[in-house]
Amino acid sequence: MDALAEDVTHFDPLAEHLLVGREAVREHWKRIYADANITRQEYLNEVARPLSDDEVLLAFNFKTYQQDDNREEKLLLSWDMSLIFRKTDGKWLMAHGHLSLSNSLDLGSIRK
Repeated sequence: MDALAEDVTHFDPLAEHLLVGREAVREHWKRIYADANITRQEYLNEVARPLSDDEVLLAFNFKTYQQDDNREEKLLLSWDMSLIFRKTDGKWLMAHGHLSLSNSLDLGSIRK
């Protein structure tokens, strides 16, 4: 949460609308993850693409896990993420985030 730019914008399917500003994104994340008891996170298929000398696009799959009542690890959420980081005063801060849930569609229902 410390890597958020003051003017960050954030799309997230768990939010009702576009989030604008550091505090709005922080409050959203706190509400979603406050009691999630995440035990492990995975960052997969990471790609970084420079947009300019001071901006970079990061794209990756992100998975969060938690323990169930039997202490077995289970997948909580699986995301597809695109983040833009901007260098400001020598620090890389997230300027924009776009998240979507992975595998949230029934692919069999789509006509081919």
